[in-house]
Amino acid sequence: MNDFRAEASRLLLWLNAQTAGDIDVIVEVDVEGEPDWQHVSEPQVVALLQDLQHRGLVNCYRTFASGTATRITPAGIAAAGRYAQERDSPARRFDYAANWLVSAAMDNYPSTRVEVSALVGSRRMWFYDRLLEFDEVDRAITYLEQNSLASVERTAAQVVIFSLTPRGTECGFRDPISVRTFLSEQQRPPQSVVHNTFQGPINAMQIGDSNTQNNTFGFDPDKLAGFAQQVLAAATRMEVPSAVRELIADDAAALQREAEREEPQPSRVRAAWASLKASLLQAGSDQAAIKLLELGSSMLG
Repeated sequence: MNDFRAEASRLLLWLNAQTAGDIDVIVEVDVEGEPDWQHVSEPQVVALLQDLQHRGLVNCYRTFASGTATRITPAGIAAAGRYAQERDSPARRFDYAANWLVSAAMDNYPSTRVEVSALVGSRRMWFYDRLLEFDEVDRAITYLEQNSLASVERTAAQVVIFSLTPRGTECGFRDPISVRTFLSEQQRPPQSVVHNTFQGPINAMQIGDSNTQNNTFGFDPDKLAGFAQQVLAAATRMEVPSAVRELIADDAAALQREAEREEPQPSRVRAAWASLKASLLQAGSDQAAIKLLELGSSMLG
């Protein structure tokens, strides 16, 4: 998520709290006196509101000296609910912390050296409308170190110096940065190239060589949504750490949402599958996860 869109999402959450989710309540948006918004100028607030209005999440009426009169829409309330659910998910907060650390180190490229204490409390530590906790950042640092993406110095004075390894820098050059997706790609075993195409009606997908599928999406949305439901059901039985189970469930739910859209977008579906695949790989030798990986790969590659 880019900085502008992150600020817009945070403003929507603030509006939802101010209106208590009531579409009839008008709020004069003036964040000048809010301590958490001191970095945002009045023109920037107007630009954020215009973005939210363009996406149908708020209605703005007229601008007063004290702010812009704004109502949240039903779509805005629903979006704020999704943002809040993501914001409160330990798995999503962990992902954000890891990606943010790599991004912060890349700001100092080519040294990529960062004193972690200098980052604490900075604007980029906000995940939607809540700051990351220090222990969340510390867990992400340990994860990056264990996966050879970062080297960490811990001084006697408890100062933590964080810098990327060459492998971590390679991850940092990705756009967008996704640590888990990068690691899953690194762990993927070499495979022979198989050209799979599909033929037949959308509800009769055939898997194999030299088949052709003539549908809009290149995959069967109904089957894909059913696959996501299988993953959700299997996740509860996997013998994996709870954090990994939650990652798998979150990513499966995201894939299901994309597949059930009125017009599924192949790029969004494949991005959701890439994230789910990265989660399933963390399940290691769990047989259910292995079978689901094979099934998902046969559907989407």
